[in-house]
Amino acid sequence: MAQKTYPSQFDPQSDIGTDYALIATGVGAALAALIYLLLI
Repeated sequence: MAQKTYPSQFDPQSDIGTDYALIATGVGAALAALIYLLLI
């Protein structure tokens, strides 16, 4: 019997958009912190 025990949220292709949004948020925060530190 083929039974899928993992939820669909662990599928690598399920939510690529969310991954890109989180990466963009992290990069934006890092750039904001860098600019803040350079201006002080």
